[in-house]
Amino acid sequence: MKRKEIEEKYKWDLSRIYKTKEEFMQDFKQVKDELPKVEKYQGKFLDNIDIFIEFMELIEKINRKLEKMYQYPSLAVDVEPENAEMQDLRAKILGLIEEVDNKTVFIDLEILKNEEKAKKILKDERCKKYTNTINHILRTKPHILSDETEQVLAMGSGVLGASYKTYTNIRPEFEPVIIEGKEHFLNEETAKEYFKNPDESIRKQTYEKLNIVYKKLANVYASTLEGTIKKDVFYSKVRKFKTPLEASTFGDEVTEELFYKVLESANNTYHKYYLEYLDTAKKLMNKEVLQMYDLRYPLVKEPDKKYTLDDAFNLIFEATKNFGEEYRKILEKAREERWIDYMPCEGKRHGAYSSGCYDTNPYILTSFIGDIESIFTLIHELGHSVHSYLSYHNQEYVNSGYRIFVAEVASTVNENLLMELLIKNCNSNEEKKYLLYKKLDEFIGCCYRQPFFANFENILHQKVANNEGLSNQAITDLYEKLSEEYYGGKVKMHELSKYTCYGVPHFYYNYYVYKYTVGMCVASVIAKRVANGDKTQIENYLNFLKSGSIKSPVELLTSAGVNPLDENLYKEAFENFKKDLEEFKKII
Repeated sequence: MKRKEIEEKYKWDLSRIYKTKEEFMQDFKQVKDELPKVEKYQGKFLDNIDIFIEFMELIEKINRKLEKMYQYPSLAVDVEPENAEMQDLRAKILGLIEEVDNKTVFIDLEILKNEEKAKKILKDERCKKYTNTINHILRTKPHILSDETEQVLAMGSGVLGASYKTYTNIRPEFEPVIIEGKEHFLNEETAKEYFKNPDESIRKQTYEKLNIVYKKLANVYASTLEGTIKKDVFYSKVRKFKTPLEASTFGDEVTEELFYKVLESANNTYHKYYLEYLDTAKKLMNKEVLQMYDLRYPLVKEPDKKYTLDDAFNLIFEATKNFGEEYRKILEKAREERWIDYMPCEGKRHGAYSSGCYDTNPYILTSFIGDIESIFTLIHELGHSVHSYLSYHNQEYVNSGYRIFVAEVASTVNENLLMELLIKNCNSNEEKKYLLYKKLDEFIGCCYRQPFFANFENILHQKVANNEGLSNQAITDLYEKLSEEYYGGKVKMHELSKYTCYGVPHFYYNYYVYKYTVGMCVASVIAKRVANGDKTQIENYLNFLKSGSIKSPVELLTSAGVNPLDENLYKEAFENFKKDLEEFKKII
């Protein structure tokens, strides 16, 4: 379908950001005119409270304009990549953002050098709202080096990031999968469909054709992975952290304790529930031992059921009804004010997201095709958008943006609530069986698979920190050993299994994967309580959505009623998985 063939009501309305290019250029000119004023405050903005407030208001004015301008062409290009005018505006704003970054680089350095002045300013009531911003900068002080060293590190960032850049440029080519005598294109995306094929030989063929390429490129992947981890270790040592893990968690304002708590829960304390699931999978597939290429085969077929957008919103309204009237009105605004671009079309960016900023609506890109997955995607992105909307409307700009560590909570809570509703109201055992399977499968992906990855990643970092080299054999032997422990003898390892680690891009993201587990555990517990009508939990959660970044991520989650450092959170989440598994076993 071409974009011009889609009805306007199914497209987002970007005129609410700027009605014309001329309006955009007015803001562009304003920022260009204001920018020279910034330099006049260098070395002076901490001299007294009035000057500080004047300066911070100028910076806010510039940043808000930048964010608004960035949204306009970026959203437009994602649905119309051939729009030359929008491509030109996007290039303009990216250039301006870089210019502003260069002009404002002195701010953090001056606050760090003048800690007492900064703290004195925060005592004034008019400056209280800047407390988190300044404290966030000051907490980095023990890890900031001399100006000369910082300059050298900045100059070396391109070299230190070369391994990751090389990794992103690797373009593995796979032999086609042969199905009924015809060639079918294979990559990691198309493989997902082939692994769903009931013909075991096709699943096996897919698995082997993927991983034989990773084996052939193993030394290249090993080199890029080692280089990326060496970069993490280098920065952690130079910036005086005890471990690369401590350096990573510091950025999220959490501790290593949380990381290890997640791993202990998933990989040890509650791992037996995953092994029970594998036993159930063996029975359903009538196998003594599962093969590696069986793990992505859907144990239950998705019902052939289609939904309209009206159906989708009725389900979303019902799933989130316990959040009350305010939440419902925001969902209605999203639909009525056309925050959402629904339909797939030629050239439109793949995937889904919620974007926007303080001075725009939170816009949603998705591709609604009328299946149940489309509704889960829509309620997921609406979770992000409501979170943004409530934070933007309840916090001042400086404290309105929430941190990446808590970003997936609102979206996953919504998905869990929709799942609870669908399971409760499904009309047949087949439908209930599928929904329970989907729920179990997604929990496994976030709360078992990711901690397994996190453990592997952590051991690799420890090896490099201890000056042990990471050869291809060292990496793949470790992955094979951990995999055998993870599957507990329920799955037969393939000779190529050890090379699957090279197909996981998250190992280049510096301790990111465990955050999926925290988000899912938090969301599953909150959603279960909300679905049961727990008024205290509902109130705490809605306050969390309104809080932006006024507290650290752990403080925010704790105030929402789920302390990520409390072992009871993980106990409740994994016990919920166990209950779902028991119900699934009963119904099959």
